[in-house]
Amino acid sequence: MQTLRAFEAAARLESYSAAAQELGLTHGAISHRIRELETQLGVTLFRRTGRSMTPTRETVTLLAQVREALGLLQRALPDVAHSTPGRLVVSVHPSLATRWLVPRIGSFLRAAPDLSVEVRSVADLGEFLSHGVDLAIRYGSGTWGNAAGERIAGEVLFPVCSPAYRDAHRIRKPGDLRRCRLLRHAWQPWQPWLRAARVAMKEPTGNLTLSDTAMLLEAAAAGEGVALSRSLFAADDLARGRLVRLFDVEVDDAFAYYLTWHLGAPLSRSGAAFRDWLGSNIRETARQRDKRPF
Repeated sequence: MQTLRAFEAAARLESYSAAAQELGLTHGAISHRIRELETQLGVTLFRRTGRSMTPTRETVTLLAQVREALGLLQRALPDVAHSTPGRLVVSVHPSLATRWLVPRIGSFLRAAPDLSVEVRSVADLGEFLSHGVDLAIRYGSGTWGNAAGERIAGEVLFPVCSPAYRDAHRIRKPGDLRRCRLLRHAWQPWQPWLRAARVAMKEPTGNLTLSDTAMLLEAAAAGEGVALSRSLFAADDLARGRLVRLFDVEVDDAFAYYLTWHLGAPLSRSGAAFRDWLGSNIRETARQRDKRPF
């Protein structure tokens, strides 16, 4: 089991040192276990590339099988991958971490001074509960086959832009967006909001599409156009005046924020404390949004 955990961590992190730090082992211990596995299988699993350990083709094939096996064991025997007492590892998408969680996590640490928290940036939706992760904040439909979860809060969408862009394009009413560049998110259509605002427009086909919400809002703040934003992501930029909200029209998103953990494992006391803190702070962000004039 320890060898398989060492292999999975080294393959995921592409670093023996990072794997050692995550598992509480030495670099030498990780290296020894990988060599053992290579000898047993008769293949080379990693090749050094600069400071990284690059997985070979054999590693990619084996990794899928090892993850499936560890997942089955975790569901059957939750204690096989038990959490370190006093330490909470939280997985979150990079955009949500940067835009909302990290600027606020200090209040949770002050409320739980004996707890050590690691915020792990994970963009791959399939790996958000990889080995070593206790909790994951995910945005979606709430149906993940390998995870238990609890809905924390819904989300609303509304258009934002920089103050300079609003003034330069004399944006006063929703129909004014017809002469603006509408920035596009790869999987977030404008049509639901346009219908709610009674703006007869086809789905924008502008020349700038972005696949990440943080990038979308940076483009809007830079004056590149109007973005359709989720409220949590825009909260701090709206408070600072980097972005302004356009109009009081908003639409409910089909997705919501969930706190998830390993299927079959109980939510720990520290996990429950984090859940309560998370829900309280998301609701507070929503209250501040509702107080803000448009």
